[in-house]
Amino acid sequence: MKKFFWVLVLCMTMLLSVVVFSKPVEISFWTLFSGGEGHIMNNLVDEFNKSQDQVRVNQQALDWGQYYSKLLAAMLAGNPPDLAIMHKSSLPDYVQRGTVLPLNNYMPNALKQDYLQNILQAVTFNGQIYAFPLDTHPLVLYYNKNVLKKAGFVDSKGQVILPKTFEEFYSFCKQIKQKTGKYGLSIEDLNGLGERLWLTIYRNLGGVLEDSKGNFYIDKAIAEKTYNEILKFYKEGLTTYVNYDTARALLVSGEAAFNFDGVWAIAAFEDMGALQDIGVMPVPAYSSTKVPYVWGDSHTLIIPKAPKMDETKIKAAATFAQWLVNHSYDWAKAGHLPVAKSVGQSTEFLKLSLRKDFIVSAERAFVPQVKGWSQIQQKLLELCQGVVLGKTTPQKAAEELVTTVNQVTK
Repeated sequence: MKKFFWVLVLCMTMLLSVVVFSKPVEISFWTLFSGGEGHIMNNLVDEFNKSQDQVRVNQQALDWGQYYSKLLAAMLAGNPPDLAIMHKSSLPDYVQRGTVLPLNNYMPNALKQDYLQNILQAVTFNGQIYAFPLDTHPLVLYYNKNVLKKAGFVDSKGQVILPKTFEEFYSFCKQIKQKTGKYGLSIEDLNGLGERLWLTIYRNLGGVLEDSKGNFYIDKAIAEKTYNEILKFYKEGLTTYVNYDTARALLVSGEAAFNFDGVWAIAAFEDMGALQDIGVMPVPAYSSTKVPYVWGDSHTLIIPKAPKMDETKIKAAATFAQWLVNHSYDWAKAGHLPVAKSVGQSTEFLKLSLRKDFIVSAERAFVPQVKGWSQIQQKLLELCQGVVLGKTTPQKAAEELVTTVNQVTK
């Protein structure tokens, strides 16, 4: 009888242990996506949850405008989510605050090697990796095939001819204006102009972002030249000062031949049914550029620090993050480029419309790796607006930018 009792106890214990073990680890996941991006991320989370029974992801989508303030507040209060989306450009500030967990021990070597090295280095500080990069969304150059053909930029096979360098791009814009009366270029008046295009031109002109000691740095002479390069498009009537929606509308309607925008715009063009007339290419570098660059931020996945870190949840969050990276060809439907080489070379990704025409931009993408970037970013927007509207000169803008950088980063 006693033997039967202990056998029964042992069986019950084993049964309970199996029940406890089989219960999935639940993790909270904060995102800032809405619209089409939000729909894609919802589907990915659902797919992951259905694909296995070890981890359960509970996603919470927050409003973009309040996302970072709420995330920081949760971190400071000691109750952050287990996993969160963070832009690569925002990461340095959070790393400096000590609010993000280093991931060297949670990222497999195979994934480290699979990542594009420019992207992995951008989330690495003092030898420690602080995020799983999910994508990069660089600036690209869209073009209206009909306008280019009207301007005579077409070969013997009827295919449009595209500029190979930034000097050629400027020449194309001048000829388009002369031959068709249309704008050569359209670009939005805020981030597209003052941050994304400005930084792209600055880097391709040879501008560096670090001095010999590794401190963030802006070369005043090249900054001034960058402002002059942008200003000439406005002074010569090759573009006009417009907001984001108008800049895109000018391209689609055929009132502009080219449009600088992020890769995310391709999803909008697909929804509009405009891809028959719209093409896309990498932003051309100057003929003197040694290494081509293009502005390109990234969505990354971070594990916020908490007063009491649960190792089981950390591993569960890392497992889901790796799964997302490996399935980012689905995420690329929103226009973003995968940053894992295996995904970028996959059939699933390459079958998406036009992606092969600008995938090289992922290898050229960068954002400044500096604390206080939001303050510098705001100054870039103000100064570039001031230059193109005639409120300041390229020389004064360059001087003021250098002063701001020195104040923010000291």
